[in-house]
Amino acid sequence: MQSPTHILTGIFLYKLIIALFPTLPTMWLVIITSILAFLSHGLIDAIAVMTYHPYKANWEDKFFKIYHIVFVYILTGVLVIYFLIPYWWVMIFALLPDLIDWYTLRPIWHHDPVIHPKIDLFRDKFFHWLPDLKEERWAVLVEFFLLLVLGIGITLL
Repeated sequence: MQSPTHILTGIFLYKLIIALFPTLPTMWLVIITSILAFLSHGLIDAIAVMTYHPYKANWEDKFFKIYHIVFVYILTGVLVIYFLIPYWWVMIFALLPDLIDWYTLRPIWHHDPVIHPKIDLFRDKFFHWLPDLKEERWAVLVEFFLLLVLGIGITLL
């Protein structure tokens, strides 16, 4: 899925852990939240086949361009600015697999991704039954719905 979903998932997990374990020492809160935010990326990406996530970027397609500029880039920027303090570290851990594979290994080290192939194996083993809607434009609604649920969850916690 896209970065706004990963960001809100990490923040939701942080707030959920605090709600469930209000007396948890800060060190354990940080360790547990960091691990869960990192692992949540894999789960979220495993179910991403149900969302609009074309196999190949098509910047000539107006829908693709508007979706990525408005939804992915601008919403990510807004969420980062809005939640930067105190959630900056949660956002980093929730986005860490992308930061490693797509923004470090491939462009800087010219290396194949290492985390996302493992996520693909996880998806193939446990979520093979999900419909592949990656090329369906209407599947953006699946991700919008998940964002709405996460937003409500964050607000209620």
